Amino acid sequence: MNKNLILATLCLASATAMAQETYENAQIATQDLNGTARYIGMGGAMEALGADISTMGTNPAGIGLFRKSWVGASAGVTIQSGSANNSSLSPINSLNKKDGVTNVDFNQLGFVYSTQCGGESWFNLGVNYHKSRNFNMIANAINTLDKASSLNKMTFMRLASLQPDKKLWQQGEDSRWYDMSLMDAVNDDVINYDLMDSGDDGMGGAWIADGYSASDAYHGTYENSGYISEFDFNLSGNFNNRVFLGVSFGLKDVHYDNNTYYTERLIDLDNNPRGTHNVADTRKITGTGFDIKFGIIFRPIEESPFRIGAYIHTPTWYDLTCIGDMGADADFTLGDKGYYNASGYHYDYKYKMTTPWKFGVSLGHTINNMVAIGATYEYADYSFIKNKIVYDYDHSIYSSDYDMDQNTKENLRGVSTAKFGVEVKPVPEVALRLGYNYVSPMYKEDASKWFDIYTNPDDGSSGNYYTTYDYVNWKDTHRVTFGVGFVLSKNFNLDLSYQYSTQKGEYHPFQSVYDLKTYGVYSNGDTFLIDNAGQTNIGTPTTIKNDRHQINVTLGYRF
Repeated sequence: MNKNLILATLCLASATAMAQETYENAQIATQDLNGTARYIGMGGAMEALGADISTMGTNPAGIGLFRKSWVGASAGVTIQSGSANNSSLSPINSLNKKDGVTNVDFNQLGFVYSTQCGGESWFNLGVNYHKSRNFNMIANAINTLDKASSLNKMTFMRLASLQPDKKLWQQGEDSRWYDMSLMDAVNDDVINYDLMDSGDDGMGGAWIADGYSASDAYHGTYENSGYISEFDFNLSGNFNNRVFLGVSFGLKDVHYDNNTYYTERLIDLDNNPRGTHNVADTRKITGTGFDIKFGIIFRPIEESPFRIGAYIHTPTWYDLTCIGDMGADADFTLGDKGYYNASGYHYDYKYKMTTPWKFGVSLGHTINNMVAIGATYEYADYSFIKNKIVYDYDHSIYSSDYDMDQNTKENLRGVSTAKFGVEVKPVPEVALRLGYNYVSPMYKEDASKWFDIYTNPDDGSSGNYYTTYDYVNWKDTHRVTFGVGFVLSKNFNLDLSYQYSTQKGEYHPFQSVYDLKTYGVYSNGDTFLIDNAGQTNIGTPTTIKNDRHQINVTLGYRF
């Protein structure tokens, strides 16, 4: 039985031990600016102003400012402008090169029941659905590579970076490192896989990693789709029109799809094209989560409408399932011979993810029922995202994923969100709105998808099996919003909003590695240092963008 067949068998046996990773978690843990058209038009800065159903998901006390019952629905269209660059370098024709995504969304549906308790006090109940996350986006990253670097070299380095004090089975290796490399026949700078005569050392045969080929260009396509739906159930109260309290219980429904396509143009030692190395991964993450939100708004001065708000969100506790497929192939020449290697596998696993606590403070003020001004600041430290993986499927027993938690702490950081909004009513029947929303970067400057996280069978399954090795470090987000509202009748109102959101990211084809020692393995599992230790592999980052335009409309009925 050959090496690849043995390792493929081991991979199937351990497929259920996979765990989720930091970059996918970050996608699910974040939120968009979404809700009613009024809330969007104000840049989301209504956590102290209140009286908008979208505050149910941010500061639940905002529902306490309702004086009448209300029901409304929102819908709109979102246009995401894709990102492409250096198209002349594209080394393959079969990649998905779509540029941009347009989708129609049903963004919000909810109602508030308000009843007066006597005097200036009210008790309100509310239920609201809104789409808290729209994953739809696509971006292409195309760039050159240092001619001594490639993804398949990285997989070679990972396979050969065995710890000298551990045997092979303790490294947690699986067949993907072989399948991803697919360069068995290449003998450029390293010794190929081989069974070597032990001589008189008594160690038996030994093997070392497959070969690799250099590359001079890559093309990666990063494509997401799906959404997170959030359902909030709210209790809130208004006490003497001075203190407003609220609590919301939230349920979240996750539907996240990610497709990643990556290809490299391979070259030989004389810089002549020799073929391509292609990787494709598709995964679907589904599941549910829940959280609890608490909020307060108070007016410190009885004669003034100025108010201060504060809120806190518990972590969201997610139970998630990931199902996916990965495929890789290498089509290349060596001398006058042609070679084609291909591999693929299916994977599925369950895991738990816990987001960090979130805290917010806000200010709001109105002037003569003609002007409303709001400002909000909130903070969440995403380095505290926690992961749990299934330790025992039969009894649904989960264990902490310490390696991935450490990876998250090293790569993610605290995020600040600042919101500003103003509403002006030139006449009582018309409102004009302007808002700005800023979100600081979640990823650290040197964040990367670690290629050396491994699974140790002794620990059950700590760590992660990656299927793709590219990643994007997204920068800060800027959102500018505009809105207009109309009072159609005594009971009906119509609101429109426009939101422009822009964000840049740094796409990396793989983690850059410097001077990594490599090892061979004797047939008894012991390791030995390979003479050509000190491998270096540098990926070339590429700037991509995620620009969005959203138009939203809300129809509300007050009774």
